[in-house]
Amino acid sequence: MSDPKETTILIERDSVIVTGSGLSNDRTALLFFTSILGCQRIDQGWHCGGPLSEIADFIALLTELRLVRVDGATIKRTPAGNAISRSIRAGKENMLALALIRAGYFHDQARILLECGEVDETGGLRCATRLARSGAPQLIGVLRAWHEVVILPEVFIPGPLLQELNTVWALLPPAVEIPKWAAERKEVGNRAEMYTVQYERTRVGAKAIFWVSRDSDSLGWDVEDRSLVPVRCIEVKGRRDAEVLFYLSDNEWTKAQNLGSSFEIQFWGEIELTTEPSIEYSNLRARGYPIIISNFASEVGTNWQAVPVSWKITRLNSASTALGHGN
Repeated sequence: MSDPKETTILIERDSVIVTGSGLSNDRTALLFFTSILGCQRIDQGWHCGGPLSEIADFIALLTELRLVRVDGATIKRTPAGNAISRSIRAGKENMLALALIRAGYFHDQARILLECGEVDETGGLRCATRLARSGAPQLIGVLRAWHEVVILPEVFIPGPLLQELNTVWALLPPAVEIPKWAAERKEVGNRAEMYTVQYERTRVGAKAIFWVSRDSDSLGWDVEDRSLVPVRCIEVKGRRDAEVLFYLSDNEWTKAQNLGSSFEIQFWGEIELTTEPSIEYSNLRARGYPIIISNFASEVGTNWQAVPVSWKITRLNSASTALGHGN
């Protein structure tokens, strides 16, 4: 900001008023107060309404982004938070916006924006402003952090930023609150599927690859390559260690048999949830992942072994008499 010494903060009931010389015209302040905090511009500053309890929500958001950590009654920036703080002071105010995008907080809006726009000859995305604002309002606000982004008369997003929006980690929603063991297992599966989508998009092209398990988990596979006829169906498996071991549901096994050469398994091992996905993806590719098993059903019994590990038990109609139910 132009002169932080002249900035004042006034708390009135459930509102915070921040004023200062030139504050309302400062681009970094514009991003922070409008896109991040949702404040209203006033003369020489900003009016931030809403309950003060939202401060706790904002701190929780920064914690989820791993930009700060709470140590007792103290809030401390992490190395990633320090890096973003330095970049903002250096005039690169889009780094906080990039962290939000990469964390998947705008995954639905990014998807809508990509679907309603068209890629031009420069590799950038063009979309009618009305459609962009109605389908991705918060994302459009955050994208203002990039000087190259144009909002009127139509939305234009340059190629490099479009690639960032089109990466699978930007399109994956943040993890939901479930038991830790289940959350870890689900996160490993999500990452494995995400890495397969990224791998196939790089190899085949983004337009032909569809992450179908995000819409339905009953198909028997997770990803489709629609550049081929018939469609190539990819079931994805992941583990945290390097052992190549995975489980198939009855539905997945049936699909593998029915689809034959159109069905394949992609396995990702050594997944580490504490590593940033974009970094881990590069590391796993360097280690030779994914392991691809084409025409999986035909491979069982030759190069791969399948062992039944569970049985479904149901009661027969006559079982009630055998169990002694009655008088």
